[in-house]
Amino acid sequence: MSISPFRDASHLGHAIRDARKARGWSQGDLARLAGTDPRQISRIETAAHEPTLSLLLRVVSALELDLALVPRAGAHPETARPRPEDIF
Repeated sequence: MSISPFRDASHLGHAIRDARKARGWSQGDLARLAGTDPRQISRIETAAHEPTLSLLLRVVSALELDLALVPRAGAHPETARPRPEDIF
């Protein structure tokens, strides 16, 4: 999986779904590993629900991925002001 910025919940959900499918897991498999319900995974993947940070971190951890904040390409680190959408 390559590094890509997420500007909205839909893009993040697609990346989570792609990572899950790449492992051959069902939504139920991921839900069990993340300690949640398969409906929550479905809602995250379709952007019908924006998960709490704690749930998102559990899902990402279950997929053996990292959630990282990285400087925006072309932004000067001393003057860049992150926006909420820069988190994903």
